[in-house]
Amino acid sequence: MLTIRRAELADVPALARLYTAFYREDAIPTPVDDITENLTVMVQDDRAGIWVAEADDVPVGMSSATVTFGVEFGWACELEDLYVVPSYRGLGVSRKLLDAAQDWAKSRGVRTVILVITPDAENDQGLTEYYRKLGYVDSKRITMYREI
Repeated sequence: MLTIRRAELADVPALARLYTAFYREDAIPTPVDDITENLTVMVQDDRAGIWVAEADDVPVGMSSATVTFGVEFGWACELEDLYVVPSYRGLGVSRKLLDAAQDWAKSRGVRTVILVITPDAENDQGLTEYYRKLGYVDSKRITMYREI
């Protein structure tokens, strides 16, 4: 039986394992200690949400989102992460995790959900097409960042 629930502080170790697998798969170099530290902050922050998919009490996926406010979109949500372990893919788990994040965002007045697809994720899984089927459109923007 599959359940989707909001993550709690006690979930951080299991979430860190899921994130480590996810980031390894998508070639994201965030160190495990940083993942754990950031998860600890996120599960306690009202502007962020993390959901866990469990099959028979074993974590098999997660999604996370953060809410922000800006001039262009007003209240918006970034779907930060969405991951399902390979043996549970194709069973609708990612859709349920995505719905949980979107429902949460909508309850906070969000009208726009934004997401970023890494080149590795696109090459390996063709995520652009997956998200297009769910109503997302390509923003034709370039995402950049700088550590300060």
